[in-house]
Amino acid sequence: MPLRIITDRDVLPAYETDESGLHGHAVGLVRPSTADEVARLVRKCRRSGQRLLPVGRRTATTGAAVPQGDLVVSTEKMTGVADIDRDRLLAEVLPGTLTADLKRAVEAQGLYYPPDPTSENECTIGGNVATNASGARTFRWGMTRDWIEGIEVVLGTGERLTLRQSRPDKNTAGYAPFHDPVALFSSSEGTLGIITRIWVRLIPDPGPFVAFLVFFPSLTEVLDLAVAFRTRTVKGRPRCVELFDRAALDILALHSRPPVIPPGAGAMLFLEFDTNGRSIETVIEEELYPLSDFHPMLDDTVVADGVRDRTWFRDLRHSVPEWLNARARSFHPQGGLKVSTEFCVPPQHFRPLMDLVDRSARDAGADTMVRYGHVGNSHPHICLLGRNPDEVARLKKLVHLWYVRTVELGGTVSGEHGIGKTRRDILRHQYPATVIRAMRAVKRTLDPDDLMAIGNIYPETPAMIPEFFR
Repeated sequence: MPLRIITDRDVLPAYETDESGLHGHAVGLVRPSTADEVARLVRKCRRSGQRLLPVGRRTATTGAAVPQGDLVVSTEKMTGVADIDRDRLLAEVLPGTLTADLKRAVEAQGLYYPPDPTSENECTIGGNVATNASGARTFRWGMTRDWIEGIEVVLGTGERLTLRQSRPDKNTAGYAPFHDPVALFSSSEGTLGIITRIWVRLIPDPGPFVAFLVFFPSLTEVLDLAVAFRTRTVKGRPRCVELFDRAALDILALHSRPPVIPPGAGAMLFLEFDTNGRSIETVIEEELYPLSDFHPMLDDTVVADGVRDRTWFRDLRHSVPEWLNARARSFHPQGGLKVSTEFCVPPQHFRPLMDLVDRSARDAGADTMVRYGHVGNSHPHICLLGRNPDEVARLKKLVHLWYVRTVELGGTVSGEHGIGKTRRDILRHQYPATVIRAMRAVKRTLDPDDLMAIGNIYPETPAMIPEFFR
């Protein structure tokens, strides 16, 4: 039976936007249940030339899930954990499965899936693979790509491939970037094919942990401590090291259950530590007291040792980008936007880059800057709110200055969120034009008719926000 194409205008609007707040236009929606249905759909669209946009739960912040005349292919009906292999520490999962549901399923077996996107209760494992999602605990365990053992994917030709990781000690077979073909689809943002099945690696449950909100007099101490954690020049191996600057603390104060923010706090770290059989008092003594050189306000530290309070901490973390996205949407009618960055640099270059951010933002009069997120990986989220087109243009030029310096320091213009449709103008800072053409040639090989996610990564569709390609 052919897949039903939904064109009901009561249904489609929900599939014409993502967390960027931008809105596009879909010619229809299909929701396949099996890989066979996906393959038949792709072959049919190849004959007709109809473009396809694969999506999960549309939690992207880059417009990657916003259609521009595409047929939206939602994987929301392809759900479930098909198998958990306790001996091999593997789980087989369908792409539309919520990341949190996968985590709960393996935890019931005494196992653990480490990647933890902040939106794990809304995002899907297929979307995580396509964007190489990460999260707070990337500090300890790395990104999604590090935990993918294999995938099944339907290419733009309609061909189904099953690809597995290869991890020999040595490998000289062909070009090094192709030694791991699974990784080719990581961060591909739907441009190479539709992922229909995933095998993920697991670890034994690492056991209980305790979380802290630790306040500091200034941002300087927080940045220095974050670098010290990453370079292991201070005792302690947290699961996560997450930043909230003063502006982010002001947002937390608006939460329905705000933490007590002490007077004089200039910044905060959200830290998690394994207990390893220790009492909370011992964890504090062994993990927090040695941080005295960085002047933590230990008497004001907020502790979460139970599920309820740890969930509250996670909700606090999630509330910052939610507030910023909502605030940005309020500026959309007058041409305003959120202008955000999430570059990542080697830790030894992090402080100089942050000094540049401070100086240049001050010189540009950027008075809406909020810094939060994965500071332990030298990967902060820096958000600025442009209230009108003139402000947006000024802020975009400012962040392009940061991107140029980031790459000069051996970093990346995107450590997590990807390129999508709203950040296509930054890829040129990362790679020479020849390398971008080579990437584009790979896409043409796997998707020769340009069906898949056209407009993501490459500027091949009309711009959805102001872009600076010069």
